[in-house]
Amino acid sequence: MSRGNNNLKYETGFQIEAEKFTEYKPILLDTLQAEDIELTTRGMLDKVTGCDATALIDGLVYGVSLRFRSSDYNSFTLNRHITDPYSEVHKWIKPHNTNLKPIYYIQINQRYHNELRLIRVNIEAYSVFLQHLVKTDSLEMYWENKLLAYEFPTMLPNGYKGIFTEVFTQ
Repeated sequence: MSRGNNNLKYETGFQIEAEKFTEYKPILLDTLQAEDIELTTRGMLDKVTGCDATALIDGLVYGVSLRFRSSDYNSFTLNRHITDPYSEVHKWIKPHNTNLKPIYYIQINQRYHNELRLIRVNIEAYSVFLQHLVKTDSLEMYWENKLLAYEFPTMLPNGYKGIFTEVFTQ
């Protein structure tokens, strides 16, 4: 079994995720301004809502979706086509009053010369853009069949907010 169309075995993917989480935990804490963060990988919270971790921020617990990439394409992906009931697009556009969902998406991409690209998405803000794409039948222009995912650039059209990105040396 694999975790998408990247030929990475299911168990290997989770092992890498745990290793990268430990390596990048100080960066995750800093970018979220959190007191603590812990993985929820493979539990109900992860499987049903897409929360890979929970973060304690100002005494409140928030869900966080995480991605760690070995290359930087200045973009991020949401897995599974919208026709799939478990599509990440569905998870992101659901209102909080119907189900738990992550508040933040954080992706850390490795670059050359010990550089990293950090992409942080405020899911509530970004979901407005996703809802617009669904309503205007424009979501398909972001579908990448080879990835079995939607690939989104880190720049949004005017008026839409929700993405912060920076490149820094580790």
